[in-house]
Amino acid sequence: MERTEKPVVNDFEISEKDLKRFNWGAMLMGWIWGIFNKTWITIIQLPLSYIPKIGWIFGLICAIIFGIKGNSWAYKNKKFENLDEFNKYQKKFIYTGIIMFILTFIASWITLRSSVLMNTGSPETALCLVQLGTIAVIGSFCLILIYLANTKKSIKAILVSAVLIIAVVFGTLPALSWLGLRALQQNAYDDAAIIYKTMARLSITPVNKNKYYNLTAACYIEKKDINNMIKYFEKAENADKTNLNPESGMLTDLYIIKGDTQKVNQRADKYKLYALNSDWNAVIKELTPRIEKPRNGIAIEGEIFADRNLYLARAIAYRNLGKTKEAKADLEKALKVSSMEADYINNAYNNYKTYFKDYYKQIKTTLEIK
Repeated sequence: MERTEKPVVNDFEISEKDLKRFNWGAMLMGWIWGIFNKTWITIIQLPLSYIPKIGWIFGLICAIIFGIKGNSWAYKNKKFENLDEFNKYQKKFIYTGIIMFILTFIASWITLRSSVLMNTGSPETALCLVQLGTIAVIGSFCLILIYLANTKKSIKAILVSAVLIIAVVFGTLPALSWLGLRALQQNAYDDAAIIYKTMARLSITPVNKNKYYNLTAACYIEKKDINNMIKYFEKAENADKTNLNPESGMLTDLYIIKGDTQKVNQRADKYKLYALNSDWNAVIKELTPRIEKPRNGIAIEGEIFADRNLYLARAIAYRNLGKTKEAKADLEKALKVSSMEADYINNAYNNYKTYFKDYYKQIKTTLEIK
């Protein structure tokens, strides 16, 4: 049998036939195989594969070349104890290459499925699917790298456990989010509230806690449970006072309905109580600083605008005081900030005399509060 010249790193010989045998692992795993086998030239496949339109051709050519030269490169570049270890290590990449191919197929399916869901009006479901798929693919990829690494079994076991724990932790929220959406679609508001409360507790960031407590409160709106609405709107605000969701504005409305004047007066939107009492000067005094220096406004053509509700409320106050010019100026700003709700803003302004009273009467009727 013909023998090859021994490389510097390995002490055993390998036949010319074995060196020329096609390495399927190198072809399937490409540059990843190259890194683990210290064959750095294979990294060129990575940038070549991302060339627009024709990158897949270069990627395929590289893969075929890697398959042809794989055994020769691995034998010359990486240290192995014997031929048996060499063969076993190369077979690892065949198994993992097949798994990578399946993962790529799954990722493509998730992308296509999510696109369909986005176009059919289910963006929330699409987002949950993308999040779960991304976590699964990244987690599997990490497990593959751990499997290929030449480390002690104890270290591998620790790394595998860490990856699985992280995948479960990060995968729980999108999974629960999907279940919450299903519960809402089936009008199972009690179940949805439990799910969103759980998600709020599991959330690490204040923004997410705020979001999920607001969703919990929204479930109790459907249940007409005003006490739990207040409880979870308060939890939402306490979780994150700087990134309040629009739903949190309803908390002042609920305090007014329950007659809790003390809490209303502690809030930034206490102008609503002044409006209900027809104290229009107090409404203007309360709103003007927030309108002139909006903290979380909307940028239009470089100018920062306050919330449209603030402009609308002050416009109504000015009109009630007979200051038509100022009222129209605020109305125009409200419409500019929120042109999508022009009908709502115009209707509220044109019915300014009863707008606030009718608004709270509508909320009471909806919640069946006497």
